[in-house]
Amino acid sequence: MLSSRRVVLFVVVMVVGIIGVLGAVSSASPKGKDEHHNASEERSTLTVLTKTRQIEVVDLGPRGPSQGDIHAVNAPIYNESGKQRIGRLDLFSVVTDPADEPSEKAQMAEATATYTLTGGEISVQGLRAYPELSGLPARGVVDAITGGTEKYAGVRGEVNVETRGKTVIITFHFIG
Repeated sequence: MLSSRRVVLFVVVMVVGIIGVLGAVSSASPKGKDEHHNASEERSTLTVLTKTRQIEVVDLGPRGPSQGDIHAVNAPIYNESGKQRIGRLDLFSVVTDPADEPSEKAQMAEATATYTLTGGEISVQGLRAYPELSGLPARGVVDAITGGTEKYAGVRGEVNVETRGKTVIITFHFIG
């Protein structure tokens, strides 16, 4: 009888421990369900925006768009309402295809960005199409989330970047 009580106590302790671990992992994950994606994978979203950007285009090599030109961007990041500053964006992209053929409508650049937010950083990477030398990408950019730090450690997914006038809306879709 004593040994069966020990077994029951052991099972109860294990179940409580597993529930505690799952709760800790869940609370460390970014919150907010995204109903527009496959429900079989847990997803969450985070939407932020930038309003004022500092953009510098470094024109290397021959004058005008050419391979190796750099777009460097930094901007404050605000919450979704645009009222509270919650971080910063640092981005650079390097032109890989300067759109030097008549059929090419935009120069292509490999971009790397770091979003520094309260609680950690999110790193993203992807190919951008720049229709002009403004430093602003074409509408509808989707980049891969390549990692994160602190509360974003181990994140994966994608980020959608949409320019609307002088505002850039950034929506992270985390998969976890």
